[in-house]
Amino acid sequence: MAIGKQILLSLLSEYSQKKTSKQQLGKVIERIKSGLLLHGSTAKFMWPTVEQLTWVEQTPDIEQGDDEVKKQGLGLKDTDLLLSDLFGLITENEEIPGNIKEIYPELTKEAYQAGTHIIWSLLKALEWSKTYEDVENSGTLDTNEKERFLTIYQKKLEEYRNDPEDYS
Repeated sequence: MAIGKQILLSLLSEYSQKKTSKQQLGKVIERIKSGLLLHGSTAKFMWPTVEQLTWVEQTPDIEQGDDEVKKQGLGLKDTDLLLSDLFGLITENEEIPGNIKEIYPELTKEAYQAGTHIIWSLLKALEWSKTYEDVENSGTLDTNEKERFLTIYQKKLEEYRNDPEDYS
């Protein structure tokens, strides 16, 4: 049986690793909105919330005559604003917001910055980017290579933990 989380993650994985054609944009966002409802909630507030979502296409140099799509990803309708960019702007101030500090007084500035960077990285992973198009292979994953890389980086993590100044 498929559950909402699995459906949403499969959609995000599918659409973040290959460019979506203009003709498919409407279908893609309807599927993602449905996946969010299946995963998150069908409470009354969630319906207008998902209606604010769209699959944004960014063409950053359109004023210079470059209309090639450079990025696609989750964003806010009626804007060119990707959620990763919105979150980046929200967290530009590196200080811990008062409401968070009040609930988690033990949270250090370093931990807060690490947490917000990880959230930003996760949001960026949900985007398709022209920059990474060649290496993402439209979502095809070599599982042997995946395991090889994971093994290498688990060893690097161990080296870092043993000597944070010289771990390369």
